[in-house]
Amino acid sequence: MKSLYVNDVRDLPSGQTVEDAVFALAEQEIRTTRAGDPYVRLTLADRTGSVSAHIFDRGTLSGEYQVGDPLVVSGMFSREYNNINVYGVAKYQGQIDAEDFLPSCQRDRDEMYAELVAAADSVTNPHLQALVLGVLSDSEFASKFKTWPAAKEVHHVYVGGLLEHTLAVVKLCEASSALYAVNRDLLIAGAMLHDVGKLQELESGLVVTYTDAGSLYGHTLLGANFLEDKIAAIDDFPSQLRDGILHIIISHLGRREWGAVVEPMTLEAFLMHAADNTDAKANRYRTLIEQQSQLEQNVGSRDYFLGTAIFAPKPQGES
Repeated sequence: MKSLYVNDVRDLPSGQTVEDAVFALAEQEIRTTRAGDPYVRLTLADRTGSVSAHIFDRGTLSGEYQVGDPLVVSGMFSREYNNINVYGVAKYQGQIDAEDFLPSCQRDRDEMYAELVAAADSVTNPHLQALVLGVLSDSEFASKFKTWPAAKEVHHVYVGGLLEHTLAVVKLCEASSALYAVNRDLLIAGAMLHDVGKLQELESGLVVTYTDAGSLYGHTLLGANFLEDKIAAIDDFPSQLRDGILHIIISHLGRREWGAVVEPMTLEAFLMHAADNTDAKANRYRTLIEQQSQLEQNVGSRDYFLGTAIFAPKPQGES
């Protein structure tokens, strides 16, 4: 069990030393001071967040580190710059509890996956049902899907986040299918499969990182390629149905500047994007409201993902 977390570091007074604290290396880069001297900037992380750390004396580095490595760090915290000036760092060799670094969703993951399979069973189109059940019944896929985060940052960044997000999107699409004249089976199947590419886009360990394929292609194209292979293995899969579900996959991010290959051109694709966007942003609101509740002020700083600050007033009678 870790004894010092990132949120504990943030509460330290300026000048307080941090001795032999264990964090995961989330990012590292070489930068240059105004005087032209190189230094190393690290981002250290655990389940409570991340904090910057600077190494100005390259001699303190005892080896080469990879993103995702656990590091034992000593240094001095600066409240002015909200970082740790490191004077000692080495790769941690002790026992690691992954839950100290990446939090887990609160719901039981097996129960959520069972709900997802039940929703797949409700798909009546035989070709779409064969597709979704064929994917979900694969034991290797299921094992990975239950543990994967939904993103590197911002929303559902925790063990089981991808499953939790997908199930919520399916439920939102189920509700919208009752309100609008849509192909319900196509919409629900698209909701179940819209983020399957994230299993190839992301690597989940002590921190969440992008794979090389994820950086080069993104999860929409990776997901579409994955599903094209699955569709090709189903006899007589209608071409129009194939185009419909692949269009949902490659357009679900909504806008090209947000990563969509194309923008939604069908009602099913639009409703899928709306559900995906709603759940991602609602999760972000929930996270920020929880963080804001620990601060004295009611209004937080502007969040780049939401494009707004969060107003989370304290209950009356509290300061």
